[in-house]
Amino acid sequence: MKTVLILAGLIALALSSTVPEFKTTPVDAAFVEKQKKILSLFYNVNEINYEAEYYKVAQDFNIEASKDCYTNMKAYENFMMMYKVGFLPKNLEFSIFYEKMREEAIALFKLFYYAKDFECFYKTACYARVYMNQGMFLYAYYIAIIQRSDTASFVLPAPYEAYPQYFVNMEVKNKMDYVKMMDGCLDEKICYNYGIIKENEQFVMYANYSNSLTYPNNEDRIAYLTEDVGLNAYYYYFHSHLPFWWNSGKYGAFKERRGEIYFFFYQQLLARYYMERLTNGLGKIPEFSWYSPLRTGYLPPFNSFYYPFAQRSNDYELHTEKNYEEIRFLDIYEKTFFQYLQQGHFKAFDKKIDLHSSKAVNFVGNYWQTNADLFEEDFLQFYQRSYEVNARRVLGAAPKPFNQYTFIPSALDFYQTSARDPAFYQLYKRIVQYIIEFKQYQVPYTQEALHFVGLKISDVKVDKMVTFFDHFDFDAFNTVYFSKEELKSSPHGYKVRQPRLNHKPFTVTIDIKSDVATNAVVKMFLGPKYDENGFPFSLEDNWMNFYELDWFVQKVNPGQSQITRSSTDFAFFKEDSLPMAEIYKLLDQGKIPTDMFNSSDTMPSRLMLPKGTYDGFPFQLFVFVYPYEPTPKESEPFKSVVPDNKPFGYPFDRPVLPQYFKQPNMFFKKVLVYHEGELFPYLFNIPHYTPDKAQL
Repeated sequence: MKTVLILAGLIALALSSTVPEFKTTPVDAAFVEKQKKILSLFYNVNEINYEAEYYKVAQDFNIEASKDCYTNMKAYENFMMMYKVGFLPKNLEFSIFYEKMREEAIALFKLFYYAKDFECFYKTACYARVYMNQGMFLYAYYIAIIQRSDTASFVLPAPYEAYPQYFVNMEVKNKMDYVKMMDGCLDEKICYNYGIIKENEQFVMYANYSNSLTYPNNEDRIAYLTEDVGLNAYYYYFHSHLPFWWNSGKYGAFKERRGEIYFFFYQQLLARYYMERLTNGLGKIPEFSWYSPLRTGYLPPFNSFYYPFAQRSNDYELHTEKNYEEIRFLDIYEKTFFQYLQQGHFKAFDKKIDLHSSKAVNFVGNYWQTNADLFEEDFLQFYQRSYEVNARRVLGAAPKPFNQYTFIPSALDFYQTSARDPAFYQLYKRIVQYIIEFKQYQVPYTQEALHFVGLKISDVKVDKMVTFFDHFDFDAFNTVYFSKEELKSSPHGYKVRQPRLNHKPFTVTIDIKSDVATNAVVKMFLGPKYDENGFPFSLEDNWMNFYELDWFVQKVNPGQSQITRSSTDFAFFKEDSLPMAEIYKLLDQGKIPTDMFNSSDTMPSRLMLPKGTYDGFPFQLFVFVYPYEPTPKESEPFKSVVPDNKPFGYPFDRPVLPQYFKQPNMFFKKVLVYHEGELFPYLFNIPHYTPDKAQL
């Protein structure tokens, strides 16, 4: 047994020591200085380092005498009025889904957002870092950096490094606390047996995913996806870019396409999740009723500052006295939408919307997010009840809050943990299905609309698609408490090592015959080929399950040509984020990681493919080539997310007529996704067992 453990440890060490290649972008000295200031406020957020620069800046900054630092006096005065009354205290859990905390977080964000220059922003952030609740500070700070024009280009640390307590199970947190309290491992052999090793003066905690004690059903089969730190960070970034309370007319862009983005994001997330369910024998995403027990339980392995997270058993009763009011609201909200849809128009809040127009998707998405663009911002902030917020409250199974700041959290109370709960996917499947009901009124694309005159895809070849698990390390020191002396040296020393799904790079080769010279758009989608019972899917029942892999513009010339595209170049994915310590090293060289600079809000490339099987699991790759239409002038600043003049997900943005998807410029290719190595991630980790008495 010891030999097996030693070999496992050596293999893990070899794999973990492999440094992945990543692209970098050069930056100047002024950028480096500001970037380091931005990053410094993310370190050890649960404590205050009295020797750090940010503490001295906060001490010297008199916020009451600094109104000239802000361009919006109303936002400044509102913050000061609330601040004098009192904000959420430190060391209490913060959630944006509770009204009082949301009101305070928005006020803090506005103070950050309306700082007149970087220096005022930095001073305000230092002040908030020292004197305000750490969860609220991080929430507003992330969003402000993303949304301010003078900070949007800075690199942000991955959320799992800022909030590691939301990304690792209690077991891992307990290991770190043990090592910290014991000032290391008293017996390295015993530590090793429990997945704790020391490498390069740092303690590494091996982490497994949750098992059937957390998922009292079969959902633990895909915990490696739903608990993946990259997937949960991706969801957190999505909210940071488009918060539901955000008024896009006041603060940013996308006002005309915000609801469309909302639908596309969740439709794609569900498509990716559904493919993972298929390869693990789980089948379709379950549906639920507000008036029947929720079959899927979830017992999150987390603690808050004072309370464990709420636990939901299998067959949890939703329609109880505690939830009568919320469920009545949710039911009426859903029925109201159907009434509007049948009438064909919506008329309220100074809006008149033709619900049978394809452009109404923006309104429909806003309706289901209940965001600030649907109403006036202050109306949402103080009075309007949100469908999403109420649904999360009911499904999360937590008791009613004790007061405006004291609550027992559920996994659905945080964007960092929501995607772990199976009920999350069931809720958003419900919302997406309502939006698809709206799309049933849209006219499917005709043959003429989809056809590309003079172009034919002759063949598509795909390299072997292979998935595997490999170890991934990330820093977790932000969840460890250090002494004043330790804080002076900016301590690290605590890493989590977890097996994550990955895939081998592959190439797609497209043979094209063209009679014209033009710019063309090439799109690739991956979708299921068979349902959970092994029957072939019809396209009209399956269009919403296609997951978009790539989008690019290609110059085509008359004659035969070949397009070769590597999976490493696919547009909708990014490399893994680097640890903050590595970012600092790059900054000292005048560089930053390119993908963290440009693509923080895209899916990790390692999650591109669903886990395969040893014999190969069948999917279908859809390749579509169509004429390029440039981005409209009003959308030019946002070409990175609005790449052309087509709807998101085109041509799978609405119901389809299968006979029109058999055209020369389209190609369906059956592909098999294989898996190599251990099929289950826990087998990839160092085994755990009770040590012999002789070892104690």
